[in-house]
Amino acid sequence: MTRRTVIRVGSTISVFILFGLIGGIFLNTLLTHAAGPSPAPASFSSAGPVAADEPTTDPAASDPAPPAAPSATAQPPPVPPTSTPRPVPPTPTPAPTPDAQGKLIVVSLATQSLTAYENGKVVATTVVATGRPALPTLPGTFHIKAKDTPYQFISPWPKSSPYWYASAWVKYAMLYEDGGYFIHDAPWRTVYGPGANLTNGTHGCVNVPLSTMTFLYKWASVGTTVIVQ
Repeated sequence: MTRRTVIRVGSTISVFILFGLIGGIFLNTLLTHAAGPSPAPASFSSAGPVAADEPTTDPAASDPAPPAAPSATAQPPPVPPTSTPRPVPPTPTPAPTPDAQGKLIVVSLATQSLTAYENGKVVATTVVATGRPALPTLPGTFHIKAKDTPYQFISPWPKSSPYWYASAWVKYAMLYEDGGYFIHDAPWRTVYGPGANLTNGTHGCVNVPLSTMTFLYKWASVGTTVIVQ
């Protein structure tokens, strides 16, 4: 083998070795990138190992605090209702009892009736009609002040008033209170008894059927006590 041949063979071997080194380096680089970055070393604390990619705060502190319970607004104590005092009615004049001596006429607004007593005994009783709700018959103890037969009633209200009435005559009328409060017959009336004051009441007088009124006019004298209750 000549010297030139030896040199040519050596050069070829050197080239192959160089290419092998370059290929090994390139291959090592590829493998390194494929495997990814090496994991970072774990750090340690007094509580033990802590992963490098996790926060180092206390786990208990990271939990959200439970919502505070709503505090109830203090309500003022309920105030007991205050009752409105009822007006104290004036003390009425004591009414004579039916068994008292003498003559007594008692008118009941509740039952729409009239009873006449003499020395405690019933001498007459009848249904009547008393004042309507807007013009009620006054309750209380009264006395007959005047007697008239016949008697004409003339309306004290003008024709424009809902209480106006046409003039009318009655056979018997007994005034027992100023202001036009009479016990009298009423030839125009047909309704007497319970409820008469609500459905077809008077203007405040006590209407009595003619037969009983005839007796009362003759029997009662001026001064006879009249109780309306």
